[in-house]
Amino acid sequence: MPKVLAPLLKKEILDLLRDPKILIGMIVLPAVLYPVMGAAMRASMTAAGRAALQLPVAVLDLDRSFESEIIVSSLSESGEVITLEVESDKALDKALEMEAGALVVIPEGFGECLRAGKRSPIEIHVFFESGGFSTQMFAGRLESAIESASKIISAYLVSLTSDVDPEVILNPLELDYSSVFRGEVLDVPPQALAGALMGQMTTTPIVAMLVLMFAMQIAATSVAVEKEERTLETLLTLPASRRNILLAKLVGSALVASLGSVGVMAGLWYYLKMMNVAFESQPFEGLVTISSKDLALLAVALMAANMLALTLAIILAVFAENVRSAQALVGNLYILIFIPAFMLMFADIETLPVAAKYVLIAVPFTHLALATQHITWGEYTMYAVNVLYLFVWSAALMLLADRIFSSEKILTARIRWGWKRRTRGNEIK
Repeated sequence: MPKVLAPLLKKEILDLLRDPKILIGMIVLPAVLYPVMGAAMRASMTAAGRAALQLPVAVLDLDRSFESEIIVSSLSESGEVITLEVESDKALDKALEMEAGALVVIPEGFGECLRAGKRSPIEIHVFFESGGFSTQMFAGRLESAIESASKIISAYLVSLTSDVDPEVILNPLELDYSSVFRGEVLDVPPQALAGALMGQMTTTPIVAMLVLMFAMQIAATSVAVEKEERTLETLLTLPASRRNILLAKLVGSALVASLGSVGVMAGLWYYLKMMNVAFESQPFEGLVTISSKDLALLAVALMAANMLALTLAIILAVFAENVRSAQALVGNLYILIFIPAFMLMFADIETLPVAAKYVLIAVPFTHLALATQHITWGEYTMYAVNVLYLFVWSAALMLLADRIFSSEKILTARIRWGWKRRTRGNEIK
């Protein structure tokens, strides 16, 4: 290395590290963000696993035979079992009333059919009544328990006689799976429906996050450019109220962000349409589509979150000295968007620890992720609560922005990012 290069390299490194926008944005924030996201994902997966284990299985045993008892015993070993004593036509409603995760119906003559060397049917209804990864984990746990019972019954049939059809011995149970979604019984395997829903519930929040980030950068840049180029002072001297100037910035940024939102929504619609085409030959055709009503509701929630993000970005940009510092300030808020969205992709908020639940509820961006979930599950009352919360936050921040624009703080407010750079003439020798 040339002798003169070492001090030059040292100077460049120190200059970059002395800039807190680089130090925090490129080194400190990523170093903190990934462990926090990992802890959040771990908490979500732990909560989902705990919810899957705690979810009971309702059993309607109409046979009361030794063979049916094997099924009930295997289910009991994997978790809580609720034994129903009702008529067959009322079993589904009773299981839902008792908040079971699934209903297993063992028909009359089940054991006799097996002993006669025939496969015997079992009805299994899995309920999709809440979001998150827990339902998928529960369905896997249920399938494992039924498979274990099938092996025990196979061994039992072999011990009875050697005249039984080998196919019956290998697969004694004829499993009739169905899924209950939005109160409707669907002839769809639970794992297939869970996978389709999981894809939809992960894609939609990611799209929403991208739209919010895009909107915040636009709004922050709009204010920061004028402050950096000293045109904001000129703008404020025009014969227009500062409230109108603020409104123009909000509406202008919102319109530009809306164009991006329309493009993203169109892309999302096309993506889900292609997914539906891919599943045309499958029994769950149409389950991964979003109706026009759901798209409209998603657009309203996205608009509410956009107004919140735009107002917050404009407030932060007022305290920035230039475009780069404004983008750094806004970038520090991304963690408030990422963490709730990623946590709620895998866990129902009701299954999280109480402290984590209320911390997430307090963060306004959480309610965009919750709104997308409630659209999927058809819980429109809770969706309205989420959107109302977003609008309340937006209104409060607009009032704050109005006060800032009405004062001289819009010209004098600064967030000092730390140390001044040393400019000694003899720093490089």
